[in-house]
Amino acid sequence: MSLKFTYLQPIDRIKYFVERQLVKGAGYQLFVIVACIALVSLIGGMLLTPISTQEQSLADDIWWAFLRLTDPGYLGDDEGAWRRIVSTILTICGYVLFMGTLVAIMTRWLIAFMEKLEQGLTPVSVKDHIVLLGMSSRTVPIIRELLGVEANLNVHKKHYNGKMPTIILLAEEVNAIVHQQLLAEIALPHKLARQVILRSGKALQSEALHRVACLDASSVILTNQYQRTDSLVTTDVETIKSLLTINVLAQNTGHFPRLVVELDDVRHTKLAKKSYQGQANVVVTDETISRLMAQCAVAPNLLKVYTHLLNASSKGRFFLKEADEHQGKTVAEAKLFHSSAILVGYIDPQNQQFYLALGEHAKHKIVADDILVFIASNYNQLQSRQSPVRQLAYAKSEKGKTVATQHNNGRKKLLLLGWNRRVPNIIHELDDYQNESFDVTLVSTFSAQIRQQEIAKLGRFSNRINISLQEADYMMEAEIRQFKPEEQDIILLVYSDRLDSADEADARVLVGAMVLDEILDNYSKKPHVLIELSDPANENFLDQASTDTFITPLLMSHLLSQIALMPENQILFDTLTKADGIQIYLRSLKDYSDKEMLKSIDVAQLVEAHGEIFLGVFNGNSAEHPVQLNLPPEQRISTLANDLLIVIGNGL
Repeated sequence: MSLKFTYLQPIDRIKYFVERQLVKGAGYQLFVIVACIALVSLIGGMLLTPISTQEQSLADDIWWAFLRLTDPGYLGDDEGAWRRIVSTILTICGYVLFMGTLVAIMTRWLIAFMEKLEQGLTPVSVKDHIVLLGMSSRTVPIIRELLGVEANLNVHKKHYNGKMPTIILLAEEVNAIVHQQLLAEIALPHKLARQVILRSGKALQSEALHRVACLDASSVILTNQYQRTDSLVTTDVETIKSLLTINVLAQNTGHFPRLVVELDDVRHTKLAKKSYQGQANVVVTDETISRLMAQCAVAPNLLKVYTHLLNASSKGRFFLKEADEHQGKTVAEAKLFHSSAILVGYIDPQNQQFYLALGEHAKHKIVADDILVFIASNYNQLQSRQSPVRQLAYAKSEKGKTVATQHNNGRKKLLLLGWNRRVPNIIHELDDYQNESFDVTLVSTFSAQIRQQEIAKLGRFSNRINISLQEADYMMEAEIRQFKPEEQDIILLVYSDRLDSADEADARVLVGAMVLDEILDNYSKKPHVLIELSDPANENFLDQASTDTFITPLLMSHLLSQIALMPENQILFDTLTKADGIQIYLRSLKDYSDKEMLKSIDVAQLVEAHGEIFLGVFNGNSAEHPVQLNLPPEQRISTLANDLLIVIGNGL
């Protein structure tokens, strides 16, 4: 045993040395192979020396051996048995060393080099671009909205001298397959798809942020990913750490890019703002979606209006525009110069407030910093006329003439199926509606004791909220029937954030919705049903759903995209989703007139006289286009067609 070990030790040392050279990369591998070729050529030349003539030197024999080693075509030119034997051995070695190993090493090196390029490790050389930090469920909708909507392209071009927006996506894993899959999902024309550039890395790494030219970007978007609530390291923690990293880099250069930051928990807002010294629009998912859910639970069909307004591809949405051309005019005077768009109001960036173009605010003199808010079908409709449409006449809104907000004087029954961290916030937002009272039944397989503890963290509710906690599985028809869903006024079905993936969470919600449909199918009077989904891949479900359907990542993607283009959009939507203050309402024509049919221009005047602004109509009978905004002046609105007026006004 000892003799064998002693005999193999030198061989093992040589193998170890060769191994260490080979693992150093293609350059060292080539060096080893070249050394082997040189060694074989030397040996071949030495084997030929005994039969060589006096005119041939050792160098000539070595060159003869090298030629046979590298080119098999010389094999038939040799004469003599020994010369042919050596030539044959050299040719076989050439197949292995030169044509096999050497070509393989060079091929592997070329493939590795191309794969390295595909990973996007080279820093980009662009400016005024939009950076998306991290791949999430928001990524595809954001890219579609920023590049696939003409109105958004026009907004970006206006601010950056006609330059097309370039989107740099920072993802943990980048290769040709990931790139092609992303392009297939966004489904944009090739001209626009070329504006999407992928780079590999994490937002926590300084090198990765440098790779995407983060400090030279027009805006940087940090989105959240789907994550279980029991995770110790939440997405908010990673987001705040990324903010600290960006802040350190920005301090070194003195240039702070504008950030659009999505958080899950509102309690992390102050910490996030403290982590970054530049301008940062912090959007809290739980707060935003909870407000929207509460508002849409109180007002049926309002979600369809918000979905229409947030969807940038819709005809009729909010547009924000600088007020330079109207500086010195009042808001009412500026309104006369726009006949193709509805001037809804203005945003004061200094006070972070949105005001309607009504009453005293209509007499506000526009300054350079003001942002005008319009409802229009496209960006071209924002162009002002050379002369006013008509003479200025302020609408008189007499005291007590504002239409009262419709509400049920009795207590509404709310059946809330499922549980996630957002449920306590939803109930808290419902409690802010002073004219509403709710008997809330919370049904979930989650422990009632733990749910009670989570709800208690927000403090005590008013006597307008009465909560009952029940443990049951909403996927089981027999268990749901005991809560009498047919007698409820509102049913809210939310996805669970305790499951491993968004697919699993949505699967339970969709099955639960089918169970509800089966129960309610036999009843003529049905409650107002809202469901929440967590996967934007279920966007097609919106077209088929008879209920109000929230797809949280999709709604947040629309909002984040619009804030990235115009940060004042956050002020607008924050104002609209609060329980008090300015809100969007659905009203009947009978609330303003005894006539059953009126022209759009006449309705607008009636609504404004009541202290509100007319935006459009909602027709529940129309499956394809139930929401129509910024109507032509001559379009007729009829109560017989079940048209509801979409108006905006101050809440009571």
